Amino acid sequence: MDRSRNRKLLVSVFSPQEAREAVLGGARIVDSEDPRSALGNIKPQRIMDISDAVLASKRDLEVQLSTNIGEDQLLYRRSENGQAIQKSPYEIAGKASQAALGVANAMGVRVHPSNLIKVGVDGMPVELVSEVLTEVALTLKRTEEFSHCQMMGVLFGQNLQLWNERKSNEAVRRSLVELREFHPSSRDTPGAFDLSGDNGKWVIGTVRDSAGTILFQPGDTVDLYALHAKGVLPDDASSAWVSLNELFPHSTYYPTAAKGPRTNKGVIKLMVDAAAGAGATSMMIDTQIQTKVANICLVDTASSPEFVDLNQYDVGTGGLPTKGILTLDELRYYVEYAHFSGIEANVAGSLQSFQAQQLWVLIPELDQVSTRGGSSAVQIDPTTGGAGGEDTRQQRIIKRNLVTGLIPPEQGGTLNLPAALRAHAAAVADVTRLIDMIGRKRVEQGLPALRAYWTDKFGALEAIQ
Repeated sequence: MDRSRNRKLLVSVFSPQEAREAVLGGARIVDSEDPRSALGNIKPQRIMDISDAVLASKRDLEVQLSTNIGEDQLLYRRSENGQAIQKSPYEIAGKASQAALGVANAMGVRVHPSNLIKVGVDGMPVELVSEVLTEVALTLKRTEEFSHCQMMGVLFGQNLQLWNERKSNEAVRRSLVELREFHPSSRDTPGAFDLSGDNGKWVIGTVRDSAGTILFQPGDTVDLYALHAKGVLPDDASSAWVSLNELFPHSTYYPTAAKGPRTNKGVIKLMVDAAAGAGATSMMIDTQIQTKVANICLVDTASSPEFVDLNQYDVGTGGLPTKGILTLDELRYYVEYAHFSGIEANVAGSLQSFQAQQLWVLIPELDQVSTRGGSSAVQIDPTTGGAGGEDTRQQRIIKRNLVTGLIPPEQGGTLNLPAALRAHAAAVADVTRLIDMIGRKRVEQGLPALRAYWTDKFGALEAIQ
């Protein structure tokens, strides 16, 4: 066993079977998350089920558990005119700490004594970030059972220019409506749209109830009354006009560090300082659900000639090609500054196998990467042999073969590439360059030889010759 490296893959799962798939694929952190919700929050009983599944699984390496307390810790009360007013920092920090104790209790310590609690800190100034993270860390340390529990601060990378260009795409809107990422608005608000308009196309076949049942089928009446009755809009909404939930601009909350529409080194430094100063053991840079749906990922493979840019061929929701946020230089800085500050660095944000395997060899010091979408596929119904679920982020399931495509090279990480790339001559040429580059780097770094595969939407693999 290679003891000179301790690199880990975190896989977000929603069920005990997905947890087993993650462990069998090589995950070293099994993260409980609900992909059908915007915040990823998950019920404590489901966390317990996932913990039991990991406990019963055969594991060659130690596996940690993790979960999150949401990405937005702000609490609000309503003024008389309905305006949201932030509550006190004391209550915000207190509620976050209570949530942390709850999920720590659900994970327990039977699988691993040092489980991880992820704390998203979006939409708040850095002073409040520090207060929330510090309160969570100190609260966990004061408990007898969870004193070894670790905390991970989560920053959300953004490119507001790309988001503004893509948020009006019809497929993006429909996906975000399904995720309930909208709020009541007026028809005069820029970018607003009518949920009942165009024969209800925004809600038919998209919005679901808590059991996952689609609320509006083709032919159903979609009007304000029906939207109220089925809980899609609150009772006090006076029209069916809504606006998508927006990203929290870095320039609003980190004005001394933010420059332009994109996450930069200044913002990264500010957040690493806050996480390390509060007692976190690690930090993650992820992307918001709006960004994911708009096919904007964290890693900009077009940013450096050291990368082989396959993002350009990866077309997602609404026919939008993948675009990245952080450059290779910025990602290297993030890892180096996290280590300088004494914490581990985790890279998330819609990572695919072709991005993760490049990161492992181009930034060997990187501690962790995280995945959900990149290790999931459409479920197969064994009775019919056909699709047993939809090809959406919310409905795909974790597959062990795809998990292996994101684990570090020393643990047997493979390169899994979408079979659709074979239809593009330029993409095939770049795939050849990618295999050669990663293969050479692995040899130079004393890592196992690379195995590469084409994969279809069901997660089936075919070796690339």
